[in-house]
Amino acid sequence: MKVNNVSLAVIAVASKLSSSVANSTPLLLSVDGVTLSLDDAQVQYHKNQNHNGANEVAVSGNGLSAEMVGNLWRAFPLPEEGIEVDENTVLEFKFDLEEEADYQMICLDEDTKAKSARCFVLASRTGEPFNKKYYYPPQYATPENNSVDFKIPIGRFYTGNMKYFAFVQENDLDTSKGLSTISNIRMFSEEPNNLVMTQNGEEILIPDVQTYLYLNKAAGDKDSKQTFMHITDDGKSIQLGGNSWKALEFPSPIVISPKTVLEFDFNLIEATNGEAICFEEDRQITNDQKRCFFLHSTATSNFDVLLGAENASEGETKHYTIPIGLYYTGSFQYLAFISFSSVKSRGKSTFSNLQLYDDDQGPGLKIIVDGEEVSISETEGSYGNNQDSIENVLEISGDGLAAHLEGNQWKSVALPMPIEINAATEVEFDFFLGERVDHHGICFDDNLVENDAKHCFVTANTDNWSQHNLSPKTSTGETRHYKIPIGTYFTGPMNFIAFVQDNDSGDQSEGVSTYSNIVFSERPELNLGITQESVRQGLSVFNQQLRYADNQNQDTASNLIEVSSDGKSATLRGNLYKALEIPGGLTIGDNSVLSFDFLLEEITEIHGICIDENLQHTSDFPRCFPLAGTQDASKEGDLLYRGTEQTYSINEVQKYVIRLSEFFHGEDFKYLAFIQDNDSSDRTTGVSTYSNIEFTEIAQSCLKDENFEFSFDECTIENFVEEVEDLMTATSGCVGNNAWLELLAFFNVNSKPQIEERIGAVCTSGYKKDYVPFDSIAGKHVQFSNEFFDGGTAWNYEHASNVDVNRIEIMNAKYSNKAIGMPDVHNFKQCELGAAMCCYVANRKSNDVDADPEDNSDACYMDFSEAQESSHVRDGYSIYGNGVEGSLNCHGFAWGNDVGYADNAFKGNSLFQVAMYDSLYQNGFSEELPGAPMCGCVEQMPVVTKASCTKVVVDQIVSVKYDAITEFNVNVDIRSIIHRRCDNNDLSSHYEGLLRQGKVTQRAKDHLDTRLVGEGNCPDAIRTFLAGKGFSFS
Repeated sequence: MKVNNVSLAVIAVASKLSSSVANSTPLLLSVDGVTLSLDDAQVQYHKNQNHNGANEVAVSGNGLSAEMVGNLWRAFPLPEEGIEVDENTVLEFKFDLEEEADYQMICLDEDTKAKSARCFVLASRTGEPFNKKYYYPPQYATPENNSVDFKIPIGRFYTGNMKYFAFVQENDLDTSKGLSTISNIRMFSEEPNNLVMTQNGEEILIPDVQTYLYLNKAAGDKDSKQTFMHITDDGKSIQLGGNSWKALEFPSPIVISPKTVLEFDFNLIEATNGEAICFEEDRQITNDQKRCFFLHSTATSNFDVLLGAENASEGETKHYTIPIGLYYTGSFQYLAFISFSSVKSRGKSTFSNLQLYDDDQGPGLKIIVDGEEVSISETEGSYGNNQDSIENVLEISGDGLAAHLEGNQWKSVALPMPIEINAATEVEFDFFLGERVDHHGICFDDNLVENDAKHCFVTANTDNWSQHNLSPKTSTGETRHYKIPIGTYFTGPMNFIAFVQDNDSGDQSEGVSTYSNIVFSERPELNLGITQESVRQGLSVFNQQLRYADNQNQDTASNLIEVSSDGKSATLRGNLYKALEIPGGLTIGDNSVLSFDFLLEEITEIHGICIDENLQHTSDFPRCFPLAGTQDASKEGDLLYRGTEQTYSINEVQKYVIRLSEFFHGEDFKYLAFIQDNDSSDRTTGVSTYSNIEFTEIAQSCLKDENFEFSFDECTIENFVEEVEDLMTATSGCVGNNAWLELLAFFNVNSKPQIEERIGAVCTSGYKKDYVPFDSIAGKHVQFSNEFFDGGTAWNYEHASNVDVNRIEIMNAKYSNKAIGMPDVHNFKQCELGAAMCCYVANRKSNDVDADPEDNSDACYMDFSEAQESSHVRDGYSIYGNGVEGSLNCHGFAWGNDVGYADNAFKGNSLFQVAMYDSLYQNGFSEELPGAPMCGCVEQMPVVTKASCTKVVVDQIVSVKYDAITEFNVNVDIRSIIHRRCDNNDLSSHYEGLLRQGKVTQRAKDHLDTRLVGEGNCPDAIRTFLAGKGFSFS
């Protein structure tokens, strides 16, 4: 830049224009550091813009300030040769606005006609001077920001020889209004500042060569060419003013990878319709290639081409961190900035401290696949159909085990290699819900297109979305573990895991959740034992669980069989009808046997196991064996009750052996099915386990033609089976030592209950041949025993002085080492609990005819229907109260549920001891409660609080001999029979001891507790009983 052919000294220029008025103080202008003095008279700039009497520019401050008052358009002539403006010329000055006008401008022009765009708007009340060719620096003054330093690269907009320096303060409404000052005017040459941006710590210097953007192929249709961006001297900031759609070209293309992050500070001084920053391959903005980040908007409908980031507010400086690599990747030539203003001179903003870097996000997501850890790249992408808010980033925890979501997100991570999902594949994970939004879900997909959410599972929601809703849903603040049999929903290769936190509300920053500990596994195969021709081999059954009885719609799909890791057991939880396909199927012949162990933990309506040719489960061809249940389904044709023992014992393993040919036979039995029927509202109840499942083609018995013998102190089923196992081990003709299968062949029976029945018959035969008939003790007919135990006969009614019962003492001595049989009377026909007792209300030995027995119990009530032959009525009841019956003495005994237990084999001895020797002969107790038997099975007796207890201790040896001709011969050597008080002298406590020894079941103990209810519990027992009758008790 230079003043043509004139030495740059202080030059006085005299103007002789007729319209000029001499200015007393020259205006000083610094040009490349040398001061020019402009003291010629001012001339009118732009014809007819000055009104009559318009003021001139008032120069003050030793020539450094030019003050404008009211409406004026004035120009100072430059030296005759003018000033040459080149592309690097810069104009710098200070502008102070004291009173607004329509607008204020500064101009450097070739003439005074103002026809070319040579002026720069410094302030504008209307925002739009009438001449659209004026330029708008990014800085401008307002009443709130009334002192502004301007630095205008005028050479960027025009070049040439300039003759006039002009000042404009336009105010058509009131020509006297408007006051502003321009001071310290300098012109100099300066290379444009470079915009500094760092990429991975290295500086990129972007030249200040500003070009406009194309929008939808219309060249510059949005950009205002009169505006320009200003780069600060340090290169760290770029300022935008007015409507601007401009780009800077990188020295060489920059590369954005999936890991690239863009950071910058954004100061929104005066808001426009919208502000944005963009990376472009060229200067063409299209809807198909969205490259702009929208930072603010007051008219979003105009910005459908832009991607959204978090809005900034006017007057705010906001720091942005944008994972730009998640939006797009590639090579980019231009950095662009948009300030979209419908009032083209309005809007002011600054971008500062721009940096790009590849974010080391730490470890990628880690999952477990079939026991092996798999690390997934930390690079994430979007999932679904334009649902994702890309600015919301999926956060992976430091240990890689958790994926944390905040705000609306549809994020995916790509697996390093596909996971093949088959019918037995399961996935499990933990889910934490911090803040619930529309829906939260996890997806396992082979592509990134949300296909009606068929591969997604909803963990929490407020609206409907996926076909697969997990139950129960997770509540806010809760962490829940989910295990999904994913292979029952879909199969095939899985390439992506996607995390969905959908929020379609106005504030898409809402929503917080975390998925962690993701594990893929395959359900273990169920291992069956198959024995044919005495050779056992394992058979692995693929764990694809098919719906059984699907024709009846019985199955709960979400409940699955849990196969143990060793494949030996299958646990059922909740309602389910499931089948596994047996490879190759089974052929069931005459000697085909199914054996297994069954553990019942929580009883429901029906528990069963099935062998079937198909999945139909019909009554035409029943294939299922019920094992336990609360529902009486014995009349239902689709279940086989014959030969299968019903289990009621909780947490006790029961062995089952079933000869299948007794029920069905044939070829191609393809399915092993399990039933756990629960039709209640809570389909999750019911727990049972099947283990050691074997299919065996049994051969002939290996012991049937052998001679053997063994002995023990009790001939129980357990002891008998153990002896058979030992015999099989020692016998060369036996394969293995599965005693149950051997005994099935040995006795030629079809099931375990039949085996147990045969063993029981063998064991009791040793006692029966020497049993003492109970009726022989009294020396009376059986009718005497019937009446005696009901509280009748002279032994109960008459005083001891009138009736002699010394025979009891004689019998006690005579049969002290003999087994006494139970009386064949109604009182003891069905003692299912294995307990009996006597309850007395009188004492026949006292001198007082109305004497009472020793009081040790309280009577609650008597249900006549439970002892109809004793009460002589079909139904009815007596309520005794809580001790109001007077003195009551109850005394009982109990025995184990195996006929070979000593207390079972000698229960007749215990009855004689309790009912006749102790109670009647020694203590004189007699007579019954009204309407009740005097002695009987506990379940036929009145409900009372407690009973004292006697137990039997037997010293014996039971010898079992077998030969192929005479078969079994059992001898019992009884050495002593001793009766003692039970521990605590309490029947309920003694029964608890039998339970601990495994001699009675928990179900039986629970039933006993409803008969012996405990001290003070009569009111509750009566209340429960009457409620069953439809009455209340208080």
